[in-house]
Amino acid sequence: MRSLLFGSLLWLAACGAAAPSAAPSSAKAAAMPRASGADSPAASNGLAPLPEASQAFAAARVTGTMALFDSKDGVVACSDAERCETAVTPASTFKIPHSMIALETGVVEGPDTILPWDKQQYWNEAWNSDLSLRDAFRFSCLPCYRAIARKVGEAAEHEWLHKLSYGNESTGGGADRFWLDAGLLISPLQQIDFLRRFDGGKLPISERTADLVRDIMTLDVTESYVLRGKTGTTLPPEESKLVAWFVGWLEVGERRVYFATLIDGTTPGVDPMQVRRPLTESVLRSRGLM
Repeated sequence: MRSLLFGSLLWLAACGAAAPSAAPSSAKAAAMPRASGADSPAASNGLAPLPEASQAFAAARVTGTMALFDSKDGVVACSDAERCETAVTPASTFKIPHSMIALETGVVEGPDTILPWDKQQYWNEAWNSDLSLRDAFRFSCLPCYRAIARKVGEAAEHEWLHKLSYGNESTGGGADRFWLDAGLLISPLQQIDFLRRFDGGKLPISERTADLVRDIMTLDVTESYVLRGKTGTTLPPEESKLVAWFVGWLEVGERRVYFATLIDGTTPGVDPMQVRRPLTESVLRSRGLM
């Protein structure tokens, strides 16, 4: 099964199509086309090396990995192959597919639909008020999306995870928290695969839903590029381990550069939530993309 998936991914990368995700039952994502002549740990596992990311992680005093797919050359690069293939909780990066599910099921009508505050006090002040879907996504409002999950229902959530072929497709751990240090797992390579299928129009969602979710993902618009993405975090002691994501893509004309940055360790005094996006952007800049 794994060898078959390798072949499919190689063919898809060569012709520029979106790649299918790894088998849901596996905790690892498949490796991508090998970089010829490379001898880094990433290259030896079938991925091109990404030394800029390795240097950026060291400079930021964090550990983790970054996976990157550039449509210009069709090669997937990674700074740490083992980490790139290992699935962990998606945390709030799941708000990308979750927003699709909310819109497709009709639980939320559009980006300006108001999600009412439940009157509980939360550590994030932005969550202590009514929020539109757009703002709930921007502020990464956990109680807003937990309420969405309860309205969608566990059976429908599981059905949509399967339709979207997202990670291991599990809703284990609770109907309104399966993406939080629970059943749902996804690797950096699977994140990129999902984003490519989304941006390439390969998901079973309406064009309206795709356009709306793409819009609420927008972080920066300049004359030379558009940056879209989402962060996600789990932190001890509330969760079992540190996971700090930044996933998304950069649009440079017709060119697309998809990325998945994952921080899983820091040195004392370093805040991973303040590091992940600047680290990612530094790698993109080093490649002349920003």
